[in-house]
Amino acid sequence: MSNRQAADDEFARLLALVTSHLADRNATLDTLPTTPTAHAVRAAVATLPSSLPANGWTAPTTIDYLVKTLLPGCLTAQNGPRYFGFVTGGVTPAAQLAETLLTGYDENVTLTLPDTSAATAVEAKALEMVLDLLNIPRESFAGRTITTGATGSNVLGMACARDYLYANSPHLPQGYSYAQSGPPSSPTLPSPPIVVLGLHPHFSILKAAALVGIGGGPGVIQSLPADADDELAIDIAALHARLAAEKEVGRGVIVTYGLGEVNTGGFGRGLGNVAALCKEYGAWLHVDGAFGGFAGVLPELQHLVDGIELANSLTLDGHKWLNVPYDCGLFFTRDIGTLPALLGPPSGSGPAYLQTGSSSTAVGAGESQGFVHDHVPSPLFLNIENSRRFRALPLFASLVSLGKDGYIEIIRRNNAFAQRVAYYIAEHPNYVLLNASPGWVAGSMDRDQPPIVPLNIVLFGGSATSPFPPSDVPGQDGAPALTAAINATRRMYVSGTKWRGVGAVRLAVSNWRTGRDGEDFDAVKRVLDKVVVEACKKE
Repeated sequence: MSNRQAADDEFARLLALVTSHLADRNATLDTLPTTPTAHAVRAAVATLPSSLPANGWTAPTTIDYLVKTLLPGCLTAQNGPRYFGFVTGGVTPAAQLAETLLTGYDENVTLTLPDTSAATAVEAKALEMVLDLLNIPRESFAGRTITTGATGSNVLGMACARDYLYANSPHLPQGYSYAQSGPPSSPTLPSPPIVVLGLHPHFSILKAAALVGIGGGPGVIQSLPADADDELAIDIAALHARLAAEKEVGRGVIVTYGLGEVNTGGFGRGLGNVAALCKEYGAWLHVDGAFGGFAGVLPELQHLVDGIELANSLTLDGHKWLNVPYDCGLFFTRDIGTLPALLGPPSGSGPAYLQTGSSSTAVGAGESQGFVHDHVPSPLFLNIENSRRFRALPLFASLVSLGKDGYIEIIRRNNAFAQRVAYYIAEHPNYVLLNASPGWVAGSMDRDQPPIVPLNIVLFGGSATSPFPPSDVPGQDGAPALTAAINATRRMYVSGTKWRGVGAVRLAVSNWRTGRDGEDFDAVKRVLDKVVVEACKKE
């Protein structure tokens, strides 16, 4: 047998072993512990080689080590139905299988080569279908790309905003390009030259603003007041006054608007009004809809995202509610040429070996003329990365396998599961629900009252008489202990946080598997009851 044949046979045998392992794991994922034991984690870390081996372990030894020793010390069921931390989705069957295929093909999707690969056409079509899923007209966002996640998308959003605001600054030559010329030095430019305004911007917005040279500190990232009647809505009068004042001094303004507050899943009203003011005063509106943007998939929740199509830029996360593998972020912006102007080389100066012969600025030929692959822009000129994996393939596979109705069913079922857990907590003597929807009244029979929680997040803590008293009880903060006790069961996983200065437990439901039968809800009830009983025994 030749060396090549032996190597091929060995790979086939190892592939069958890995496939069998994944199939067994998939069959038991609904009941697997959500996390490994602390002992398994320590054992896995202890077996890591102290340095690069002089002689390789060989592929069979390595795969055996990964499956039997290392992976048991990693998260065992993050993509399972009872992992409720960090708004983490799972992986749909089609997406998981497509992920395996893309790794095998290992294509670097960075250039549009119409006669060589269809990969960029797949990416362009997947991005169109995401807009279709959200009922957003495709023409609303002509600039589209797939990123590593919400942070990568927010970086692009802040960079696009930065260049737009400098190009339109009254203190600089019209069309000034920060991307090409760097920070301007005009003596009349206000300090800071750009501010970022928002209610509860995610930390990734601060990171993104810092990375693109706007600044991530409190002098740049500034809070807007909330509406007197809605703590998650921007005070429109205050925003109007602030935009007018900033226009007077010629300072650039980025307004960030979060769809789905990260702790509560709540939505403020008035995105359309915010968009109108931003347009009037030349501010850039960046909407971070990483998970909350997908509320727009459901007809009954479409009102929560009204105005989303008016943003200058939009961030979404595929690896959250779309349930495709990490990592998959989505970025959309209104203008066709914004991303190429920011990320493409100056005219005529691009590397010769990266020339494609296709337009780098055209985006998807007009829908009326059909889809023309030759006009799909190269991701090289739309994205941070020069080398990037075929992230679009699992996204495309999941979208076409489920269709709009399939995603409607998942998101509706996830929300119903969150509502059911919220009701249980609200009626439990040892727990307090912290994110009940405004206007929801316990015990009310009014069919028109809002859902008990806004979307897919349940925020709660221990009651004052429980073993986990809230932090507004002097000298107490039972939330970290409650979070740890729940997670120690390994039957479900939650994350800890703070809301309105009070420690809290956050349970986020966004996995396609969750709630397919009654087992997941029963497991949640058992855990919530057990941790109280066990804590009382220790007192």
